[in-house]
Amino acid sequence: MKKDSRGIALTGASELALARYETAIEQFQTYVGDPIATIDEALLDAPSFVAGHLMKALVLYTLAERRFAAMAGEALDAARAHASSANDRERGLLAAGDALVDGRWDDACAALDRVLANAPRDALALQVAHLMDFYRGDALNLRNRVSRVMPHWDASVPGHSYVLGMHAFGLEEMNQYPEAEAAALRALSLQPKDGWAVHAAVHVMEMQGRIDEGVAFLRTREADWAPDNAFAFHNFWHLALFCMDGARYQDALALWDRHVHPEPAAYILSLVDATALLWRLHLEGVDVGDRVMRIADDWELRLPQEAGFYAFNDVHAAMAFAMAGRDDAMLELDAHMADAARVAGPQGKITAEVGVPIARGLASFARGRYAESIDAIGPVRDTAHRFGGSHAQRDLLTLTLIEGAIRAGDGARARHYTAERRMHKPASAWGERLWKRAGAELST
Repeated sequence: MKKDSRGIALTGASELALARYETAIEQFQTYVGDPIATIDEALLDAPSFVAGHLMKALVLYTLAERRFAAMAGEALDAARAHASSANDRERGLLAAGDALVDGRWDDACAALDRVLANAPRDALALQVAHLMDFYRGDALNLRNRVSRVMPHWDASVPGHSYVLGMHAFGLEEMNQYPEAEAAALRALSLQPKDGWAVHAAVHVMEMQGRIDEGVAFLRTREADWAPDNAFAFHNFWHLALFCMDGARYQDALALWDRHVHPEPAAYILSLVDATALLWRLHLEGVDVGDRVMRIADDWELRLPQEAGFYAFNDVHAAMAFAMAGRDDAMLELDAHMADAARVAGPQGKITAEVGVPIARGLASFARGRYAESIDAIGPVRDTAHRFGGSHAQRDLLTLTLIEGAIRAGDGARARHYTAERRMHKPASAWGERLWKRAGAELST
């Protein structure tokens, strides 16, 4: 039985399939190239390549869209057809894939962890679990899952730098900022083109309010992380957030146009960032032209298939419809989310307890019912990590609460949340602007 460069045994691999698998793993780690197209080449040469079918399924699922979940199910069926020859690791990945497509994300991550216990250098299992930890809002395992395999990785193991980059992000989401930055810079010293490690370092600077340093860090390294990188849109989104902190709104809009949403989004992952940036601009009262209508169109096209699949995505669709005044689309989305909330299991529970109140709070905000918006979003803000995203992404909820309180004339509530923001980001100009508005505007 053939093994990959990290010593992982692969059932049914030909020489060509093995080579394509190695390339696909690197593409998955770097976000450069198309790992699905590459693994399809491997499967054409070796149809019984079980690990190839499993990789296709798991990578597709990490795109967090219902349409790809269906495709992942088909790839799992293809793997199952050869399961009699599969090894223990591959059977474990099959169990994880089945749990994912069944909506049992916690069970899937538990299955992936069992695989990693016996195969700690399984780059596929580790990265899929890392991404699913992110989607599940499991900051502890964003850090600890990587910690558990770290002793088995070193500079002699292909992909070591990317494991360091994942660990850096987990440390950041656990608020261990010095350790996170050190791990990210270590990863970049080994592989300067690691966009995920760049992203981990930038998250540290964002959370600490090191705005000018963050801009310089991204700009000076742009030639490494941006060209031909499918993750570049997100790092450009971070750059736009830094611009917004300094009230450089036109710079943020230029980044939106050129890099965050230069054309209709191919994937919801980038549409989420495009929407979130416009919502922040909307809160600041910036004229964004027809951009809101364009992203609302994108979300409406996806409503029939995607609404109710993942609450984090649904909430961003709600932002777009709220900004665009699309009441009919908002009602349709709400109906899909209500249906999803009634489905037994963890995803239904998260939609019911986090997704629905936030989406309805955003709708209330758009209709000028600010106190109602605060009443919907405020109670779930501190548990909203359950529907995924990062601290930086979920900061949007706090910004919405602050702006809603200002507009509602609730000075105490506005200053309450702004004080928290200023305490954690003392160098942030954005926090100072909000603080002044919360005091000055509401005292008149």
